[in-house]
Amino acid sequence: MKIAVLGAGAMGSLYGGMLFHAGHEVVLIDVSEAHINAVNQKGLSIDGPEKQINVRVPAFLAPEIKGAFELILLFTKTVYSRSALDSVKHLIGPDTWMLSLQNGLGNDTLIAEYLPQDRIIVGTTDFPSTFVAPGEIRSRGTGTTKIMSANGVYSDTVSKIADALNEGGFNCVVSEDVFVAIWEKVAFNSAMNAITATTRLKLGYVGASEEGRGAAFDVAREVISVANAKGIKADIDRVLAVMDKDFRDHSDHKPSMLQDVLQKRQTEV
Repeated sequence: MKIAVLGAGAMGSLYGGMLFHAGHEVVLIDVSEAHINAVNQKGLSIDGPEKQINVRVPAFLAPEIKGAFELILLFTKTVYSRSALDSVKHLIGPDTWMLSLQNGLGNDTLIAEYLPQDRIIVGTTDFPSTFVAPGEIRSRGTGTTKIMSANGVYSDTVSKIADALNEGGFNCVVSEDVFVAIWEKVAFNSAMNAITATTRLKLGYVGASEEGRGAAFDVAREVISVANAKGIKADIDRVLAVMDKDFRDHSDHKPSMLQDVLQKRQTEV
């Protein structure tokens, strides 16, 4: 597939790099000239769970790209979504689809201002990725990607995109309950990001503390209670189980908000 990854931070670089490595025609689009230059000069270094690879995926500023893409994979922070989408209007053709694996709620509503809802896919991912330096990321774990069209209609294109993600190693499943997954991811992120960013501690340190675990679990419970009140059948037990697993399996991971705080960047909240 011909794919543009919009927002080539830790997650965008991971997905774009691995999709390129799997043989897809991928470009990375970002606003960081330092990262773009490093990727173009040295390649993108991905320190994975089993080995380190270097991929020569091309990277650009948005105005440098021409022509339409089959898929635009949106990974920008939600606070930058509108400006990012404005910058790639010229890359959206009559057959372009867009997939948002961003954090938060309402991403499909904003994207619908740029292309029809029947060409929008939303989803979640729990793969870990850390931005180490321009041109370098680290991903020391695995995860799952869940996607579905925003209008709930399964199509050949949704299947094709899921196949591409699986070729990249992203364990993709098409799920009718994607909005349940999105709300559960919001609960997970609200807890894990907020507590680690506030304490400046990695997941393992928070999980090893009774107070840290308790605070994180309480945040997750509150978010799920809101989802349930809205009629979303999100499951708090499932969220707590994933959190508990991440405390153990990704103990050295710094969630995205903690990375932003340590780098003195604007956070998503």
